[in-house]
Amino acid sequence: MTLLIALSPLITILISLLFFKLSALRTGIIAFILIIILTLSNSPYQISLKRIMDASISGILISTIAAYVIFFGILLFHLMNESGKIKAISEQIKLSTGSQVLQVIILVIGISPLIESTSGFGTAFLVVTPILISLGIDHYKAACIGILSLLAVPWGALATGTVIGTEMVNMDLRYVGVLTAILTFPAIIYFLVISIYILGGIVLVKSNINTILIYTSAFSVTNILFNYFVSVELAGVFSSLISIVIGLLNIKKQNRSTYKNYNRLVKLLSPYMLLTILVFLTRTIPVFEMFLKSHLVISVNQYNYQLLLLYSPGFWLILSCIYTMIIFKINKGVIKKSVVKTFKQWGVFVLSTTLFISLAEIMDTSGMIHAISSSIDKDIGSYFILISSVMGSIGGFLTGSNTGANAMFMKLQIHTANQLSLSPNLIAGLQNASASNSTMSTPARIMLASELCHIKDQEAQLQSQVIKIVISSTLLLVITAFIINLLIL
Repeated sequence: MTLLIALSPLITILISLLFFKLSALRTGIIAFILIIILTLSNSPYQISLKRIMDASISGILISTIAAYVIFFGILLFHLMNESGKIKAISEQIKLSTGSQVLQVIILVIGISPLIESTSGFGTAFLVVTPILISLGIDHYKAACIGILSLLAVPWGALATGTVIGTEMVNMDLRYVGVLTAILTFPAIIYFLVISIYILGGIVLVKSNINTILIYTSAFSVTNILFNYFVSVELAGVFSSLISIVIGLLNIKKQNRSTYKNYNRLVKLLSPYMLLTILVFLTRTIPVFEMFLKSHLVISVNQYNYQLLLLYSPGFWLILSCIYTMIIFKINKGVIKKSVVKTFKQWGVFVLSTTLFISLAEIMDTSGMIHAISSSIDKDIGSYFILISSVMGSIGGFLTGSNTGANAMFMKLQIHTANQLSLSPNLIAGLQNASASNSTMSTPARIMLASELCHIKDQEAQLQSQVIKIVISSTLLLVITAFIINLLIL
């Protein structure tokens, strides 16, 4: 009975999202009210109102780290989109090469991860899918490929979900970022292979296997290196830009006379390039880094909280937004419309994420997480890797966000990893990666895809196909995690 009480907030979340189809915000409110009742009542997990308040405040403070970055990441997307620059980028890609395979590869490994890494929320799908349709690809196929292009979710909105996950458990962001990148390497190859297979079958995959491996390896290797040596927040952006550059060089080599207007594309991509350069400088020049970390810092020592206003990617996103407004001469009407859309999208996310994080903090403070992790048989050992991936996948599937999934399960995952003497970094990376992959198959995303591509009559088929793909990618994550665990031991 004690264990059931500890599990009840998580069970409530699962039932609310899965069976009653409630939004993440409503689910968060219900689960938060429940945890307050349980911890204030005469239960095994009763704690004082002050401790509940402290845990809630801690959750709110952690969420502000994400809120700061995400607001300006979304704003950058809307400024680019509302001013027609995203559409212009797609036109340049179409003009650059007549090879449909190469166009799809650049979109899946380059453009989509770039937009997702700066804005998050799966907005890259809304950009890439219409482009795929405009390339003459069947609507159903475009929906599938567009969903699979969301392969950079762990680095979405400058790795906000990964940052939040590590902040909650006080872990080294760099190591979790590197392990997430290593774990997702085989899955990224798999996603691009399946995308090309959907486009033209096994024959097209075989004839382009070398190209597929070159692009996915370039993306993943640079991603791993950037996570370790420079910045987890910037890794997705940098890897995407490298993939785009390789694509353009490949096009230039194959079609010397067909397309020469690279300056136009460079200008369109310049806000993302500027962001990359600015964040890169903050992470590689020690004097600059020390200055930014010691000025304009909001600190709350009681909660071990710091918001580095200048060092955070949020500040450099502000500069990128200002640059975008100036360089493209965006008028006040478009700016106002972009800000309004940003507030609407940002507000719901911040509220729901804050509720989930505060819920996890209260569960930890009251001893619920300890009770759940202690109930797991220690004989399970390394087989917890499989359970961990399932847990992460469920969180990502239900919330549609690796940030939400990490807020729900990261503390439980790490506590259990420590109980079982498994690498906390590995389990954190697996939670992050499995949650991110499964966001592709969330019902809300499938519904959006079917509406966007006008394939409502094929929605069930699309849901089934994407779930099968995600299950396969999760198995790849598990196999990779087992191999890493053996190497660690």
